[in-house]
Amino acid sequence: MAHRTVVAFLLFCGLIGVHAEFTNDFRAFIHNNFGVALVNQLERKDLGADASFGGKSSSGEALKRQAVIIVHGITNKVTRFNGMVDALKRRGYTSGEIYGTTWGDAGATPAPLVDMKCSYVKQIRAMIIAVRQYTGTKVDIVAYSMGSPLARKAILGGNCVDSREILGPPLTELIDSFVSVAGANYGSALCFVPIPVGACNKRTGLHCESEFLADINGQYKFEGSHIFSIFSSADDKVGFRSCNRLVSPIIGQTGYVKRDGLNHDQLMDSTYEMQASFLSKHRPR
Repeated sequence: MAHRTVVAFLLFCGLIGVHAEFTNDFRAFIHNNFGVALVNQLERKDLGADASFGGKSSSGEALKRQAVIIVHGITNKVTRFNGMVDALKRRGYTSGEIYGTTWGDAGATPAPLVDMKCSYVKQIRAMIIAVRQYTGTKVDIVAYSMGSPLARKAILGGNCVDSREILGPPLTELIDSFVSVAGANYGSALCFVPIPVGACNKRTGLHCESEFLADINGQYKFEGSHIFSIFSSADDKVGFRSCNRLVSPIIGQTGYVKRDGLNHDQLMDSTYEMQASFLSKHRPR
């Protein structure tokens, strides 16, 4: 009896839990339309079975909402934000409406050595395009920390700062809402002194005068139809100000919410319901 109870519990958890890989239907779609190389690049099974998620249970499944793509921050896997997935599922979202891929190596490289490489931008951009084509609707994006400037560059397109690779035109018309949470959109206050390599370099780093940041901040209102930022005056990683300006708010944004007293992780983890509400109501609360 106890054995059957445990098995039933595990099956129940499997049914309601986060599917931490692509579904067979989404995987097949990417394979058939873009090739196996992109399947591997986006699913990231090299990092384990918890580095991506998303997809319909079958090709005939009807979707009721626009897809949400979650873009994680530095040294994370995307499943670091399962709390946001849970918040969306409480609002009725299904796995066919929530997507994520892991860029980077999930912390194998220490945070001070991680910069905003073109390969990360291309991976996020490919995810946006794949989800848009798969679902047939505009997509919403929630991006955290360093994931925010990376996602913004993926949407902006143009040339990569480091490799000069051509990404293509802006994806603005594909994006409904863009929500930046604790975003390093104008750098990080920790990078007050530029360092030749790593996170604080002045080419692809979070120094406030980096070429990467100048590129994405030289234009505005390209992130989507509705643009929001959530940030804290007590953020201990991105900070609050750098180069005499706020580091998180985005020029041309629809609205923002500033919190006081919350550190970087507290801000991201305590505002999931707010983040989710922006996607449906298009206004800050």
